[in-house]
Amino acid sequence: MKRGLFPGFASCAAMRRGLWVTLLAALWPCAGREAQAQRIYYADIIEGDYSQCRIQQSGNVIHITFSVRFRSANGYTAGERFYSRGLALFGYDETGKQVGLSGFFRATINGNNAGYTTYASNYLVEHAIRTYPKPEWMDAGAYTANVAIETTTDSFRQWPAIGMQVVNVTGSFNHVFPKIGAAYVGLGTRGCQLIDPTKPPPSPVTTEITVTAPDWDLGELERGKETTRTFATDAQRLCFRYDPKYIEYDKYLISASNRNGVAENKFLLANTVDGGGTIPYVLSLAGGGAPVPLPSIDGVLFTLGKSGRTCLTPTFKAWAGADIKGGDFSDVLTFTITTTP
Repeated sequence: MKRGLFPGFASCAAMRRGLWVTLLAALWPCAGREAQAQRIYYADIIEGDYSQCRIQQSGNVIHITFSVRFRSANGYTAGERFYSRGLALFGYDETGKQVGLSGFFRATINGNNAGYTTYASNYLVEHAIRTYPKPEWMDAGAYTANVAIETTTDSFRQWPAIGMQVVNVTGSFNHVFPKIGAAYVGLGTRGCQLIDPTKPPPSPVTTEITVTAPDWDLGELERGKETTRTFATDAQRLCFRYDPKYIEYDKYLISASNRNGVAENKFLLANTVDGGGTIPYVLSLAGGGAPVPLPSIDGVLFTLGKSGRTCLTPTFKAWAGADIKGGDFSDVLTFTITTTP
């Protein structure tokens, strides 16, 4: 009984990465900059999250806008006196390490600039000061802030995305951040993506993955017994090629669907003549971290290596029934790779 398994592949992995955020801060006439140590606190200083994030490029100038709804600052200043609303901005170096932005930037809330910049170790905060009061920034009440940011492509030179968080600045110049995290934006992305700024950033680009998909022939299957086949040569493995520059900053899920359907969590080989007889089988892929057992409803985590090429070794287990009619059996597999937050 000879049967072939001829996999077909969705030749690519659809990779989604939302990177969003660009923030700026500017020096206006009489504006000041200061480097000092701050204490950081977290509270529910906003309602909901960031919305209407947009990024546009004109030459070497980058424009970013978003909206956020501030809660009243009362009770959200870590027990200190409210001083100003603020906008925290940060970028990343080539290794994905968070750093403060440098170079030109300018930020406004509802059309009004802040006028002062405070530098922390790995971020900066635009805010107002009493010497040059800015009503929109020093409003402790609840209101919607429409934020506009202007910077240059220099802010994206080391890493093509930046992060931002609105903050409450206290009378001691400490910073109260929102618990929900930061918005993350990059060139060519859409919408507001929330990230945890204490963790490495997600990839700032969409990684295109091409697949080398062989045909796997399981050979003759013995009735009434389990048959195991492993395909270990390079030509027989399932291989992926991609740009490895940002590959380590995302986690990937691999899943597989098939033409003949699934029964009792097993794929099915079907008779190529009449489709009436079926043989259940499973697949395990090794070489991308822990073995990947398929089928899997939600997909299985696996790792793409930094070399730009990752190959997985398939092992099939098939169970031909004792009374199954002889013939050729086949199936078509479609592999899908997605990123996971």
